[in-house]
Amino acid sequence: MLALGAAALVVSGLLAACSASDEGGGAARLRGEITFGVLAPLSGDMAERGQDLVDGAQLAAAELNDQGGVLGRQVKLAVEDGGCAPATGEQGATRLAAKSVAGVVGGLCENAAVAAANAVAAEGTPFLVSSARADRLIEAGLPSVFPMEGTVYQEALAAVHWMGYRSAQRVVVLADGSPASQRLSGLVTDRVKADGLTVSRQSAEANRPDLAGLVSTVTAAKADFVYWTGAAEPGGRLVSALRQAGYTGYFMASSESDSPEFLQAAGAAAEDAFLTTAAGPRLLPAAADWAARFKDRFRRDPGRDAMQAYDALRAMAQAVRQAADTAPSKVVDNLPRLEGFTTFTGTLRFAADHSLRYDNYVIAQVRGGTFTLASKLRTD
Repeated sequence: MLALGAAALVVSGLLAACSASDEGGGAARLRGEITFGVLAPLSGDMAERGQDLVDGAQLAAAELNDQGGVLGRQVKLAVEDGGCAPATGEQGATRLAAKSVAGVVGGLCENAAVAAANAVAAEGTPFLVSSARADRLIEAGLPSVFPMEGTVYQEALAAVHWMGYRSAQRVVVLADGSPASQRLSGLVTDRVKADGLTVSRQSAEANRPDLAGLVSTVTAAKADFVYWTGAAEPGGRLVSALRQAGYTGYFMASSESDSPEFLQAAGAAAEDAFLTTAAGPRLLPAAADWAARFKDRFRRDPGRDAMQAYDALRAMAQAVRQAADTAPSKVVDNLPRLEGFTTFTGTLRFAADHSLRYDNYVIAQVRGGTFTLASKLRTD
């Protein structure tokens, strides 16, 4: 048995050597491999989104290999279940770091992504966090971690920009009791005040918001622009209540309402409502060809997580090309200065704190009962 095993190893080695030295006609053979890690929740309630993320990375890897690989080497993926809890995120990231991957992409659930980021950063492994919100990752100040989502402050800026574009004069910002809603509503209110507009702010209970009270606040303020920062379902009921009360001004909701629950709760009242949200393939005409390729391969439409992971893996590959090396420190050095690299929303640049220099927030609008793109808020 030992002799047979040794013979098998020799044959395997000879075949590998022949493959590597084959200079014949036809497509060039890729020599060796570069492995990138993919971290996503593959079990539990978020498994469907996690698989979407993995599929996006797989499509990027397949296309990179079709184009000649990276540094002449084939791109391989090592996939780990990061779950949605800190413990599972740390464990998945630790397993990937142990495989000496050139970099990691993924990260969807915030708590798991933060724990994973700390784990890979301890090893110096570059990590492009494709789906999790950026704020806590940036606050951690991890030198090898780069979030590819915008911050809460950037969403606030997007909202205030759109208010100005629509010539709002009297703004009412409404929140539920959740910390995320409170933070966003506070940032928007402060920014609107700084711009010299009249603004009122009102908070409601997170679970059972007093819609009648919120409508009264809007009516008393004679508002011409309402911004809701709370959950999707009560946001839908709020815009319905406002329209029934005779409110004719603009209504906009935050990314929390980027959900069928908002549309279902609002019904016809959702028509023409605006939304600040991170860009996804259904809102970006530039992603149509890519979405068709994805659907041809996986027999379903891609979600945002697939698009973000696809861009993240391509960005990591570009950093390896620029470094001409897979050494983690060199890849990390090149991520903040990618040359001519664009995503579906435009040029990818990271600021000094590793936040996106050009965030991925867009303005969506409900037309015909579905979300459509109103503005990319970018010129590149």
